[in-house]
Amino acid sequence: MGKSKKKVMHSRKEEQQAKRVLLIIGVSALVLVFLMFIAYSFLGK
Repeated sequence: MGKSKKKVMHSRKEEQQAKRVLLIIGVSALVLVFLMFIAYSFLGK
């Protein structure tokens, strides 16, 4: 019983860490797109 609970807790921690990594990647991608639009608006003129 104790080992299965530890496995569940470990998998939950891994899922939370994976969600956090995906969130960081998504936010950084949005920031990059925003910076590209700003740079294009300045350099395009």
